[in-house]
This record gives sequence, C-alpha cells and structure tokens, in this order.
Amino acid sequence: MPAAVKLQKEYGDDLQVIFVESQNSGYDKSIGMAAKYGWLGNQAIWTSDYLFSIDSKGLPSFALLDAEGKVVLKGMSSSLHSKMVETIESLVKQRNAAPEDVPSKVAKVYSELAKGNFAKAHTTAQKVLAKPGSKDTDAVVAAAEASLQATQSRLDGELARAQWFLENGYPLRAKEMVGKLVKGTKGNPEMAQKVTALQTELASEKYKADFSAAKSLAKLESALYENGGSDKLVKKLQDFVAKYGASPVAKRAEQLVEVARYAQL
Repeated sequence: MPAAVKLQKEYGDDLQVIFVESQNSGYDKSIGMAAKYGWLGNQAIWTSDYLFSIDSKGLPSFALLDAEGKVVLKGMSSSLHSKMVETIESLVKQRNAAPEDVPSKVAKVYSELAKGNFAKAHTTAQKVLAKPGSKDTDAVVAAAEASLQATQSRLDGELARAQWFLENGYPLRAKEMVGKLVKGTKGNPEMAQKVTALQTELASEKYKADFSAAKSLAKLESALYENGGSDKLVKKLQDFVAKYGASPVAKRAEQLVEVARYAQL
C-alpha cells in the first residue's frame, strides 16, 4: 500500500488508486490501519465493494485499468511493481497523446483533449471532416470520426466520475471537476448542456447542506490523517453524524468514527 500511495501522489489526476478490503477484516479496521500508518489524506479511494475479481488469493494483488475500464495488467504488485509503473507511464502517455499513425491534422484533436479542451477538440475534428484534404482522404475521415468518439467518451467518463463523487459524499471534489469541465466545454452547446445540468444540480438547495458538511468534515479528516485517532476526535465525528443525518457525507463520517477508533490501537 505505501507504494500505491506514493504512485497516487506522483501521478495525481492521471491515476486513480482504489484500495479494496479483501480479507474480511472489516472496512473500518482496514482503513483504521491505513490512518494509523499515514496512508490517507491523498486522492486514493477506499472501498469494501468488490469491483471485479482478479483471480488472485495472494496479497498484495492489484489490477490496472486503462481509461476505458479495461484491465491491462494484474497480479502480485510485489513482483510486478516495475512492470506496473512502466504500464502506468505508457497509459498516461497514450491518454495525453494521439494514437499511433494518426494523421497530423487529427493529432491536434488529441492535443486539445489532453488539455481538457473538449469543445476545441470537437471543433478541430469537425473542421478536419469538413476539409479532409485530397491525400488519404478515407484514412483522415476515419481518424477524425474516431477522435470525435474519443472526445465524447472522455467527457462522459469525466461526468460519470463527478457524479460518483457527488453520490458518495465527495461534493467538493465533484464541484472541482465540474468547474474544469465547464471551461473545457465552453463554446459547444451540446457538450456544455450536459455539464451545466450537473453544475445546476450541484448549486441546488438539495446539496447546500452537503457542501457545508463536506467543508466541516474536511477539517476533521485532516486532524485524523495528521494526528491519528483520539477520543476527542471520535466524539466530534459522532456529533457530526448526528447533525447531518443520512447524507452521503454523513455516511462517510460514520465510517470515519470507527476509523478513528482503530487508529488509536
């Protein structure tokens, strides 16, 4: 786990580390151990849900997924760490670069996409389709159409991530993502409409309490990550849960109550 935490810090938004409790020791106990050893307080996500099976009974085991959710490498991280890092490097480069043998005209689409400029990427692809040129026309058109699909797929994926954060008690992260998507889709009404819909939802009265709760919880989380668990912190988290009820943010806080307790052991 320390190696994975280090990778999360190094790659930031280019990598999402998800730790899955898999020994039936209990989510709270597992994440409590993580708090005790300083493995929290970064962008890594912790869960007890089995996303899929990697057919491995040994630990530590891992699965590395590409941007489309396809498993590209799996096994024991202790023996495959170098290969894992190499593959991550490759995936990051692929994500930020045009596919091999893409015509130079279409490569500009992927350049904009790597910057999060979805509207510009879409416009660039449409211009290529309108004037593909007289050389290798069919190949250029096919590549431009594929880049349009890639642009839409990337946007849909980012929207899905933001929605997940919102539904699982991370409204601040969702808002940050949506803010970037608003800038990236400016100038394309169809794309902007999807992003604006989520932005409007975030700004609604429905989530007002969630944002207030998330800001308060962030302070308690920082105390847990920096100083470990304490009776005082457990009490504050319990009061937080009582105040904010059954909201997604309160559910996260409820888990952190047990985390703070285990972090004391």
